[in-house]
Amino acid sequence: MQASAHATQTVGLTPRLSIIVATWNAARTLQRCLDSIRDQSFGDWEVLVSDGASTDATVELIRRNESMITWWRSEKDAGIYDAWNQALDHARGEYVCFLGADDAWISPDSLQRLFSAIGGGEFDLVTSRGLAFDTGRGKSFEFGEAWDYRRIGRRMVVCHPGMLHRRELFERYGKFDAGYRIAGDLEFLLRMPEDIRTLHINEASVRVEVAGVSRMNVLPRLREQRTALSRCKRYGPLRAYIAWIDKLWRYPIAKLFDISH
Repeated sequence: MQASAHATQTVGLTPRLSIIVATWNAARTLQRCLDSIRDQSFGDWEVLVSDGASTDATVELIRRNESMITWWRSEKDAGIYDAWNQALDHARGEYVCFLGADDAWISPDSLQRLFSAIGGGEFDLVTSRGLAFDTGRGKSFEFGEAWDYRRIGRRMVVCHPGMLHRRELFERYGKFDAGYRIAGDLEFLLRMPEDIRTLHINEASVRVEVAGVSRMNVLPRLREQRTALSRCKRYGPLRAYIAWIDKLWRYPIAKLFDISH
């Protein structure tokens, strides 16, 4: 199945922001995500939904919300990064951000705060904090720091959901490597140069459900991170291996004391 719809909000215009949502059997949370976009006081956005041939009610929900969706499709893909890449081909915004179907903007003024901070400036990456929550245990914590060229790789220092990427970055440095299943966002960020222009807003703008693939599959994530680091010129195989060992011994300690890892 392949389908598309165009929201009247941005037809013929270049929106400030393209919001890309990748879905697969996401009927439980997708409406919450879309509602948080619809409720934003900042309205200069478009939504693109890339669905991986869901078998639950996801496509029905997408159709129900077509009036706010600029483009969507539902067909088998090679994973989340392939889904993002397909949506990127249709994105028109000055900035692009990626929300999981289980993510949501934390308040109706989240986007307004981000773009007010940008003002007339020109930035390549705009970061903020995320509020991770575990509905099963009723726990939450904030995460995400300012971009740091020297630390990225050893840690995923930024909160990627909701992070604004200037769309030109994908034209200059390529799209996501669909060969990754979990760490493709990190691998993309490792391509960024040291002099990239960044802005950090030190407040939570997005709520992230802990059930996301990278947060639930820790050991496969660490293996993919090691691969990404080993292929990065400024790390290489030896430094990648050292970083991997460092994370391996920290993970069980973090799990034991129930802290973020």
